[in-house]
Amino acid sequence: MDLLYYMTVSLLGFILSLTTFIGETTRALSDDVSSPCKASGFLGDIALTEDDYEREMIRARHNREQYRRRILQERQTRTTGARHHIKKRTIEEAKVRHVRAVTARPERRWTDAVIPYEIDGNFTGSQRAMFKQAMRHWENYTCITFVERNPANSEHDNHIVFTYQACGCCSFVGRKGDGAQAVSVGKNCDKFGVVVHELGHVVGFWHEHTRPDRNEFVGIVHQNIVPGQEYNFRVLDAAEVDSLGETYDFASIMHYARNTFSRGIWLDTILPRKDPESGIRPEIGQRKHLSEGDIIQANLLYKCPSCGRTLLESTGNFSSPEWPGQYDGDQTCVWRISVTPGETISLQFTGFELVGSDGCWYNYLEVRDGHWRHSPLLGRFCGASLPDPILSSDSRLWIELKSSAHRYSRGFAANYEAICGGHIERESGTLQSPNYPDDYHPSKECVWLITMPANYTVGLSFQSFEIERHETCIYDYVEVRDGHEDTSPLIGRYCGYFIPDDIKSTGNKMMVTFVSDGSVNKGGFSADFFKEKDECAQPDQGGCMDVCVNTIGSYRCDCRPGYELSSDGRRCEVAAEVYSLVYEGISPALLIPSPIRGTRTVSGRSSHHLTTGSHSSLSPLTSRVTRCASTTTLMSVAV
Repeated sequence: MDLLYYMTVSLLGFILSLTTFIGETTRALSDDVSSPCKASGFLGDIALTEDDYEREMIRARHNREQYRRRILQERQTRTTGARHHIKKRTIEEAKVRHVRAVTARPERRWTDAVIPYEIDGNFTGSQRAMFKQAMRHWENYTCITFVERNPANSEHDNHIVFTYQACGCCSFVGRKGDGAQAVSVGKNCDKFGVVVHELGHVVGFWHEHTRPDRNEFVGIVHQNIVPGQEYNFRVLDAAEVDSLGETYDFASIMHYARNTFSRGIWLDTILPRKDPESGIRPEIGQRKHLSEGDIIQANLLYKCPSCGRTLLESTGNFSSPEWPGQYDGDQTCVWRISVTPGETISLQFTGFELVGSDGCWYNYLEVRDGHWRHSPLLGRFCGASLPDPILSSDSRLWIELKSSAHRYSRGFAANYEAICGGHIERESGTLQSPNYPDDYHPSKECVWLITMPANYTVGLSFQSFEIERHETCIYDYVEVRDGHEDTSPLIGRYCGYFIPDDIKSTGNKMMVTFVSDGSVNKGGFSADFFKEKDECAQPDQGGCMDVCVNTIGSYRCDCRPGYELSSDGRRCEVAAEVYSLVYEGISPALLIPSPIRGTRTVSGRSSHHLTTGSHSSLSPLTSRVTRCASTTTLMSVAV
């Protein structure tokens, strides 16, 4: 069929797709969270902002005539037999033209390469662990850092929220800049490679096959595309992408597969052009890991220092370039150490020699207690003295080496170790097994001593749990005690694959111990601890009118049999289905709440039959039937 027809269908499908409502979300997000399902339009799994939508619509209308002219030129070329000339030109241009499918708009980049995140509570523990593995994958190869959002930190106003939306797998490209933005991980999307791909959009990547020069590297087989999905194969405008010196990346995790949006699984929609030397078509569409090109491009996009890296292992060592020899001046190196939440980092220097100056102005090494350059400063060092050991307060450290031009030093060497356990005096936080969400290490023993303010207790809620199973938990286990001593009352010892029930101490102290032996290793655990208060012990019973039930992390109001909660969730009112008045063909009596706790006053006329009882314990035909003797009788029935 004529190529012009397919171009026209592609254009119409694109316009229709941008104006079609995708559907209601399965979980209602708050108004301040940007849902990708309510985006102005879509390009595959990319949610378009209103600005993106307007640009695409203008570009679609503007380029329609260009498509027609290009088709006519191709027809003329085929008739003149100049195919060989085009192929040769394409190969030559491919060697010199380099355009990459990443955002060209600086406002879309995340400040200091830090991306705050939240994970919706609807996800399971294993899903949450997999999201964290995907984020760690990006952190391991780039200077991008994902941190759990702190609502009290204004730097975290712009953040992502992992959620489940009806539109399946989709995300905005880069930072929207207007608060929370959702990353939808819908049905069949909760796989490692898919989440790494969606996070690529968050970082700022468009799809690889949409870059302006893609026709030199792949061909689009229009007749094999599912009708209405042609718009997903349009190229982006050069104003939307940046040219950072990187060539087309067939191996990119952001590249479509050969049969994406295909009419049939064996039909190609994207066909890579054969390599001119080997004659083989490159593989495309992998969803296993970041490619070398993805890593290079992300580091270029965020101007990551070429010196330094992110260290995610429980132990490790690092040093300045060329250590123990001298390194060239005028360098900036950054190392980011990130261990399991709930652990701290012990940093020790084994060698140190930097040119000294007053205030360490020219050459220095800074260590900061957190994930970025604005974290609290633990020390700035220069000279020849070995710095004292450093212990972080949490699970991250930032180390930056700065040197001025024409000043040469040997630099430094250091090692670090993750310290699991310790004393915790915070009102909330997370405990995780070493190396979580990956398998925990053998022969580990971690002891956390949690202390809450006076008059509070400690609440502990496990989010995921996978510990080597044994009938009596003698190999690997988590043990919880009601206090800080080894002799404190044992609340429980846990192992296996079932998430333990929520736990609460009787006082303001709790001891949590994790032990692993030297053999089998599993995925470990993640648990939230928090300040727990018995609201029901307060004079107002938490505002409950009748019964107050204390729960872990909260409380709820309840009612005695015969009553039910009103719409405010605090007051009790008569349960109409429990009290019934049976009159011989006459309407039932009026039920009046009694001011006496635990009773109800019932009013009725003479000859009425009053039947009382709870659905859970009494039948409507019980002996609780009283015939009133007077015209109007008041009766108080205990419940």
